[in-house]
Formats: sequence, structure tokens, C-alpha cells
Amino acid sequence: MTSVRATMRAFFWSPKYTLADEDELLSEVLLTKTGDGFYPGDAVPSEHWPGTAPGRHGVTNAMAPVYCDTSAVAGLDLRIPIVWVRGDEDQVVSDTSLFDIGYLGQLGAIPGWPGDDVLPPQPMLEQTRAVLERFRARGGRYREVVLEGHAHGPVVECPDRVAALLAEVLTA
Repeated sequence: MTSVRATMRAFFWSPKYTLADEDELLSEVLLTKTGDGFYPGDAVPSEHWPGTAPGRHGVTNAMAPVYCDTSAVAGLDLRIPIVWVRGDEDQVVSDTSLFDIGYLGQLGAIPGWPGDDVLPPQPMLEQTRAVLERFRARGGRYREVVLEGHAHGPVVECPDRVAALLAEVLTA
């Protein structure tokens, strides 16, 4: 149940979807280098629960808030249209993501979770929408496109639809 194939099927596309070239994608995923300098990256000790924090190296650490503040898009003076494409079955980016340690703690799945006041769940959809609304309030434009019956990988599940949305933005 924890194999790479099972994880891809359970979390990255809808269970209703069958990927024709799944073996090819799996082969590519298995080429991923792992370790401190690669995936997921290194960690450093932290006085805060759970006792570790993102280190300085690795793919996952590059996305940690200490290095990457995607909310800064709301303050950009560049006024490009943003199209947020997501699947309605996405379990990775969601307000109740099982990839969110705060949410898992709230569910009782993580022993020692310090509580909402220290590590609350991160409602990812709500937070993303709030950033985009701040962008709109400063004169930007955005559109949220929710693809029904799709999960975390709409570019895999419905590439033609995603390509059409991208072409629409680029030609606008």
C-alpha cells in the first residue's frame, strides 16, 4: 500500500482514471535521487514540535516557507492574468490534506501534536484563494478552474483540457 505505484494511484489522480503509460511514468519517478541534497532534502533540529525543520538542501526544502513565499504574488506590480487549475478530487492540495501534519495531528494520527494554537491545519484551498483575492484587490485578475472528476494531476488526467486553458491565457 505504500509503494510508489500505489501512492501515485491513491493521491495523484482520480481512482476513476487509468493512466495508459503508468509504467513509463513510474520508471521516471523511480529515477528520482533521494537524500539530503535531493528528495526530500536535509533537516535541521528545531526547538519547535516535531523537533525538526527544513534544512538548506533538497527539493522539498526549496518549497518550505522559510525559503519560498508564494503569497508574495499578491503584491506584484506585474498584472498578468492567473488561472488556477485544480481537480475537485485533489487530496494533496486541499483544506483537509493528509499531507498536512497539522491536519493529521488534529485527527489524532500524529502522537504528541501540540494543538491548534501551536500547529493548526493549513487549509490550502482557502489560503490560496485568499492570496489570489489580495492579488485581485490590487488590480490583478485570476480565475479558478475546478476540473470535476480529477485529482492532483490534471495535466496527466486531462492534458488537452489543461493545454487549452494555457493557450487561452497565452492568447488573451
